[in-house]
Amino acid sequence: MFRSCNLKYLCGTLICLNFYCDIVFCDLIKVDKNILEDANLITPDLIKKYGYPAETHKIQAKDGFVLTAHRIPKPGGQPVLMVHGLLDSSIAFVILGPEKSLGFLLSDLGYDIWLLNTRGNRYSRKHKRFHRYQPQFWDFSFHELGMYDLPAAIDYVLARSKGFEQVHYVGHSQGTTSFFVMGSERPAYMKKIKLMQALAPVAYWDYIDSPILLTFVKYMRPLAFLARSFGLYEFPVENEVWRRLYHQICSFAFQNTCAYFIQELMGVDNQQFNTSLVPLFTGHAFSGSSLKSVVHYGQQIHSGGFFKYDYDNAWENRRRHGADTPPQYNVANVDCKVALYYSKNDRLTSDIDVVRLRDNLPNVVHDYLIPAPKFNHIDFIWANDVKTMLYDRVLEVMRQVESDEL
Repeated sequence: MFRSCNLKYLCGTLICLNFYCDIVFCDLIKVDKNILEDANLITPDLIKKYGYPAETHKIQAKDGFVLTAHRIPKPGGQPVLMVHGLLDSSIAFVILGPEKSLGFLLSDLGYDIWLLNTRGNRYSRKHKRFHRYQPQFWDFSFHELGMYDLPAAIDYVLARSKGFEQVHYVGHSQGTTSFFVMGSERPAYMKKIKLMQALAPVAYWDYIDSPILLTFVKYMRPLAFLARSFGLYEFPVENEVWRRLYHQICSFAFQNTCAYFIQELMGVDNQQFNTSLVPLFTGHAFSGSSLKSVVHYGQQIHSGGFFKYDYDNAWENRRRHGADTPPQYNVANVDCKVALYYSKNDRLTSDIDVVRLRDNLPNVVHDYLIPAPKFNHIDFIWANDVKTMLYDRVLEVMRQVESDEL
């Protein structure tokens, strides 16, 4: 008992000391003004800052959501639709600027870039019938993204791309999950895809080893019930006040602590994580989604498959799915050309699960396990050397597909 109390006291002391040191040294943290400026710019303004044209488009999904897409226009260029991950936004593909971010690199090669913001994030919070403070607004997960958001975006882009019948698709994390949903449930759209490039693809979650997520799953049902009891259907609560609070805390008070938690969640990679950019990352992080999205992902962990949402109610499952238990998505319907990029140190996407996905997809034209042993989930967007380690290969695969070499 005495030893246990001493251990708790020691742990508490170390945590407090860590926070105290962060506060003491916060005045010594000199954040580059350019980084702070980028952290506070919305996506179109950041694009314009670096000398590129930017457009904002509103796309209406079939179920009433109004989505925002940010475009780096290139008249006559092959359209590329880029879709971010959970809690992210269109900023993901331009956040590192012209020398590194994939959106800028593709634009430089003459591609017409469309950066989609999926429903519920900071840029896509409009609905024809529901207000964001109504529970019905947040009744979606990655399923609805695949059923409604992606098809609406593809149709919209192609309608404004004369001479093109297909788009290139690039997705990160949830941007891949929703694509596999679309391919499974609306396979006709696969004919509109020239190539799908999946960065850190997420479908199966049987070998995930993230301590944070595994702990969350143990308490997911009571936590979700508690949140809904308080009327919280959004995750996290996202507004200008909270965003600025996250940003200030992680930029000037607890920069090291925030960097630590980010890496603990995504996978530790000190070599590729630029701590000086934490203010930039946290300025755009937590762009918002639904609690249901988080729960749906949690249901996949150790489920043995890739399943539709389980309502924990046989009657509701029958109403929504036509069966007492949710059916699996049939990824065999995803018959467009697919390129997979994954890594060993990704705590949100196990390489073993990606291999299973690869074996179930009928038309994988490129399969690349990044050789860097520490490359993690967010390195696909934020890594110091992401251009040479990943994006140069992505661009080359696109070239090969366009020249019919793949």
